[in-house]
Amino acid sequence: MSETYDYYSDEFQSDPAATYQRMRERCPVHKSDTWGWYSLFRYADIQKVISDNETYSVRKGPGPIDTEGNPGILVATDPPQHMLEKRLVGRVFNLSLMESFEPGLRKYVAGLLYDLAPAGRCDLIVDVAEPVPLWIICQLLDVDFERWGRKMREWVYVLAGAVFSQDRDMGSEVLEAATGLRGFLEPIVDAALAKRASGEAPGRGLIDQLAAAEVEGMRLNKDQLMGFGNFVVIAGSGTTTNSIGNFFAAMVDHPDQFALLKQCPELLPNAVEEVIRFYAPVPGLFRTNNKPVTLGGVDIPVDSKICVMWGSGNRDPELFERPNEFDITRDLEELKRKNLSFGGGIHRCMGAPLSRMEIRVVVEEWLKRIPEFREYEPRVRYPHATLIGDDHLYLEWEAAGR
Repeated sequence: MSETYDYYSDEFQSDPAATYQRMRERCPVHKSDTWGWYSLFRYADIQKVISDNETYSVRKGPGPIDTEGNPGILVATDPPQHMLEKRLVGRVFNLSLMESFEPGLRKYVAGLLYDLAPAGRCDLIVDVAEPVPLWIICQLLDVDFERWGRKMREWVYVLAGAVFSQDRDMGSEVLEAATGLRGFLEPIVDAALAKRASGEAPGRGLIDQLAAAEVEGMRLNKDQLMGFGNFVVIAGSGTTTNSIGNFFAAMVDHPDQFALLKQCPELLPNAVEEVIRFYAPVPGLFRTNNKPVTLGGVDIPVDSKICVMWGSGNRDPELFERPNEFDITRDLEELKRKNLSFGGGIHRCMGAPLSRMEIRVVVEEWLKRIPEFREYEPRVRYPHATLIGDDHLYLEWEAAGR
């Protein structure tokens, strides 16, 4: 393996697509001498891993640090437990619930843009992309957005970044954020479990509904409910924030595609999916092999951390034709079926329809008011290795009165 890359380097973080192509062609299975983990860059190898849940486990967590033994749900559990949890969560966190938030979200976004449009400029990330998914999460948890939205953003910013942290110890900033989030979630979980124990009807919040749900005699315990709450807040926020930002950055970077979208607004769902494919917000997540394996001609010892590089799989010509071309006219159903940005196999993200809806609503409401925009200052890249996208995206437009 003469070719190498550094996941944490500016070269990779600022232009992952170039690294994806180089590694697919020259070193599709790579071992990090620094961190000891393996990275898979070709779709064929990624598919082998995500379709074999007996050999490849999530028991040690989705990040590079071994979290085996920590309470987990869905993203950190294997079959058969995973399938039971998925059925139970799916009874509550389903497409009908996700779609029910669209009218309220549209009203919320319209209000944001009513105040923003006359200003003529904004930081798209701070002013729009960050608050939108947090508003949704507050609706899911049935808590007041004005009270908790800003605190959630502070916790998510630290804890999402820590997933791929090079620091093997919990820094004080991470500990403070984890303590804050736990202090927020624990009373919600305790109250839901108290209602369940007393036979009281559950509240309308997601945690209440999950606490009351049952599949084949299984109910979620406190650790599982806390784990799911953590996952909803952290994973449900940062990835969608980055994808909203990536959408607007893509329109700036590909003006021909932006012009086509305005000419053919029915292509918006295709454009949303193509942005998610082309700019995969999460470069990759990990599996752990339960036995020695050979991938791409490389022998991998048992219990190794193996990073399946979603972003590279999405750029593999074996998966998509013209993979390095941004094209909003790609077939929507093919995009949804093949797109790896929401993961793959049994661990494919259950919240994908919700994220797509959030991006679509933001764009629809924005283009009603601001059909033309441009950057007025250079972008600032997201500083943590967990996500690919912008921390600040400065846009301006010709302001008009309300």
